[in-house]
Amino acid sequence: MIPFEDKTVEYRVFDEESGKNLKGITNETTWKFMKDRYVVLKNVIPKDIINMTLDNWKAHEHSKDSGIYREERDITYKNPASSIGKSTAQYSAPWAIGLHNWLHEELKKHIDLDLGITYAYSRKYERGAYLGSHLDRPSCEVSATLCLDYKSDDGTPWPIWLRNDKNYITEDAETVKNESQDLTQRERKKNSCKQLSLEPGDILLYQGPNIPHWRDYFLGDYSYHIFVHFYNRKSGMGKIEGFWQNPQPHSGIA
Repeated sequence: MIPFEDKTVEYRVFDEESGKNLKGITNETTWKFMKDRYVVLKNVIPKDIINMTLDNWKAHEHSKDSGIYREERDITYKNPASSIGKSTAQYSAPWAIGLHNWLHEELKKHIDLDLGITYAYSRKYERGAYLGSHLDRPSCEVSATLCLDYKSDDGTPWPIWLRNDKNYITEDAETVKNESQDLTQRERKKNSCKQLSLEPGDILLYQGPNIPHWRDYFLGDYSYHIFVHFYNRKSGMGKIEGFWQNPQPHSGIA
């Protein structure tokens, strides 16, 4: 856990449910995550961990019984028809479970939250892929998106966009799309939209159900991503309707 001497930020926030001001002390990274609804952690995952994960993943790509499937449906809201089928994916694949459990321990050095594991999702994007702006399910209260490898036309990572100027958790899908990805590039900059590029080893930690996030068309041959999801054990999110926790029998971590 975060050493007490690193907890240098005293905060006071208003809790709408109780109608009271809550106060506490935490470290700067956690405060940024609480305040900005996201935080980027650079160079967290060592190269050998990335290589081991990718070796496992790529070996399974050539197996008919791997459980990897091609996405043939619109998995977010109003994706262009041309982008459907441009990725392969798997829930809680062995390589993702291993990385998820490793990261669960690693984040204790950075984030002052008692995190519980929900599930992991692996996805390899291909040319023409597109990720419509959306919010995540309650089980993704604390989400991390990881890029493990890519080959893009311009040699840079596929950017992820997000909007973090207010709480979006109660907004409908149409509002989320209209106020984020459907904006022009100029309007995005005027409306607190952020464009982030994550190299392998970097982590974007964000409030999945509360912050619209999306990617425009991918121009490249491939981009390997793993999404690992957590919940804050002290938040009560695990008790609400729609919370889903996929058992990971190999992990021993709940």
